[in-house]
Amino acid sequence: MGRPVQDVVAEWFRLFNDRQIDRSRMPLNHAESITASTHVCNECYNKLVGFLLYWFRVTLTVDHFPADAAARENCWYGYACRTQHHNEEHARKRNHVCRPTRGNHPS
Repeated sequence: MGRPVQDVVAEWFRLFNDRQIDRSRMPLNHAESITASTHVCNECYNKLVGFLLYWFRVTLTVDHFPADAAARENCWYGYACRTQHHNEEHARKRNHVCRPTRGNHPS
């Protein structure tokens, strides 16, 4: 999209501060009390930025992706898929930015 990652993160931190993002699945303790000015360790910061970039990705429409990525079928396990982290072929073949539709996953 021609935007630096830092600009995207800054925009999504503003949305986060304005409580326009669902925090219920944020992988940090005390998600409701965290703001852009909260001091966190590097590991938690990386989780927070990853969470914000995930939501950025969710908002993109398929016309922003190359044809091969836009044509991917959703993985049954969606964002909860463990295979995507150790099987590059599976990660490239399926879309994982979606809700799980099969298996044990949080509601």
